[in-house]
Amino acid sequence: MTPLFHAHSGLRFLILLLGVVNVVVLGAGLFTKKPFGKVHRILGASFAGSLHLQVLLGLALVAMGRWYPALIGHLAMMLLAAVVAQAAMTVNRRKATPGMQLPLIGVVVALLCIFGGVMAIGRGLLTMTPMGG
Repeated sequence: MTPLFHAHSGLRFLILLLGVVNVVVLGAGLFTKKPFGKVHRILGASFAGSLHLQVLLGLALVAMGRWYPALIGHLAMMLLAAVVAQAAMTVNRRKATPGMQLPLIGVVVALLCIFGGVMAIGRGLLTMTPMGG
């Protein structure tokens, strides 16, 4: 279970990096009024896909017995983050002319959910130990 926990814990850094890169690239595209393109689709899919993998790893940890009550809030917020990110990317892709605004909102909301989910278990975004200890 330890390697699985470390994979779950370490993947968050990639997710946070992809989230920040998405915000910067989508924000710059929105600001400069550039069309939504292949790079934006790839970054969005990478962010949403890595969130899905993170949820699967987390559910595997729970199934293997790593459970405590604070995980209820953590699971709810992380599932919401994955759903919001995927929904924003999917709806945007199906539009006649995809834009930057919907995926940007989706990524920002997902990042806020991630922050809330991490806080629900008393951790910091960039730490592996409980807050204050």
